[in-house]
Amino acid sequence: MLTIFLTAGYPNTERTIKALKILHEENVDLVELGVPFSDPLADGPVIQNSSFKALESGINIDKIFEIISRTKEELNTNGSLGSEVKGVNNLILFTYYNPVYNYGLDKLIEKCLNTGVKGLLIPDLPVDEAEELRAKLNEHGLTLTLLAAITSTDERLQKIAELSEPFIYLVSRIGITGSNKDINNLQENNDEAKQLALLKEKIAKLKNYAPDKAIGLGFGIDSPEKVKATFELDVDMAIIGTKAIRVLEADSSENLNEFRDFIKSLRPISV
Repeated sequence: MLTIFLTAGYPNTERTIKALKILHEENVDLVELGVPFSDPLADGPVIQNSSFKALESGINIDKIFEIISRTKEELNTNGSLGSEVKGVNNLILFTYYNPVYNYGLDKLIEKCLNTGVKGLLIPDLPVDEAEELRAKLNEHGLTLTLLAAITSTDERLQKIAELSEPFIYLVSRIGITGSNKDINNLQENNDEAKQLALLKEKIAKLKNYAPDKAIGLGFGIDSPEKVKATFELDVDMAIIGTKAIRVLEADSSENLNEFRDFIKSLRPISV
């Protein structure tokens, strides 16, 4: 499965809508739409910059839901929205907890239901505090996805595996998003070899803790070759964010042809 992350409102609203339509038309399995936040701790400089620029342009949660609604309306108008649970029909919001708290959970849930958003992914939500929020979302048929790290203890990993849905987001390495490192070249030095061994160990444990849940691997995946290397680690989903944003911001074509070509390049080797 292939998951693509975009920052809502970046480079601007119109290009976000065009990019979302491309993700849908190219049958991306899951879309993560990022809610811009002023202190995105888990994100590298590319996603941080996209978040800051979107905030400067006046993007907010209400406008994000307008983007989602407009995208679906335009896809429906041209007959390509369909009912298959892919693309924008399988969209979750990637948001830090502060925007959720300030906006109001009940209001956010209502907006998600009205626009067909499937759930939330909250990277800074402590697993010890996730159960109540997950239960609230589940009451309305929404999901809560949590991040697991290669440094997570077995106890914490098991709890994340229990609560995270519909998949478990495993961070491939220590650090922030965006990387020049190739997953299958982590053996280049001793520290990276240890990280690779630890990553494989965590994947095995998650499969044991939650055999029926998909595992998504993110951070540092930015090419077809790295997508292939990701699936060779026996995970179910490759998650690409930084590279997708880089391609999108560099694409000067009216119809985002370079962005579409990049997304297409990832499909033949996904599973």
